[in-house]
Amino acid sequence: MDTPAHKPLQKVSRTSLVDEVISAMRRMLSEETWSPGVKLPSEQELGRQLGVGRSTIREALRVLEHLGLVESRSGLGTYVIDRGMPKGRVEYPRTPEALRELYEFRRAIEVSAARLAAERRTANEMMRIQSAWDHCELAVERNSPDEFARLDYVFHLSIIQAAQNRFCFDAYKTLENAFAGYVNLILALEPLRSMLHFHDGLIEAIARGDADGAAKEVERNFMETDVRLRLLLQGNGSPD
Repeated sequence: MDTPAHKPLQKVSRTSLVDEVISAMRRMLSEETWSPGVKLPSEQELGRQLGVGRSTIREALRVLEHLGLVESRSGLGTYVIDRGMPKGRVEYPRTPEALRELYEFRRAIEVSAARLAAERRTANEMMRIQSAWDHCELAVERNSPDEFARLDYVFHLSIIQAAQNRFCFDAYKTLENAFAGYVNLILALEPLRSMLHFHDGLIEAIARGDADGAAKEVERNFMETDVRLRLLLQGNGSPD
């Protein structure tokens, strides 16, 4: 299906370009002009309308694909596959109790999803998992906690996708707003470079199809995060 005529996208500011592009495109995805099955304009055309480079558009499309909103089809272009996001949203945690609950929610989903991903992931899904973590490591090398926090969500969502369970995927997407803020609170406790190889063991376990190993790696990572979480809550009394 060809792209229908629609009003031009508004140019975005030069700050947080990828996030601004994602927001602008999400607004268009919520409108009837970009309904499921519609082919998006080319990267070059999207870049022209938004006033950004193709690399920025490409990264934004990658995030939207991980979110299950668009799909890249080899040789054909990028298509809308789901306009909406789940209505239930997890807000940024404002109390120690909310922060603990968000942490518990992540742990409950991520451990089982890692096990399923090791059993079910396809070659393409494995490539997406590795690519998502490679982008996280680039953010570490740039010493950009905000960028890392956003990309870390994409990394974990790629594992949820590989688990091939729609209910887990839809539930995890509700974390989109809260995730980066949560991760930034934890990252503030030590240098970002400590995250450089944080998920290497998890990726390796999923790659070799080791379901028990993948689940153990997630548990191990959460045990380390749990220490940071306790330090955060004990030191501040509140994440605010």
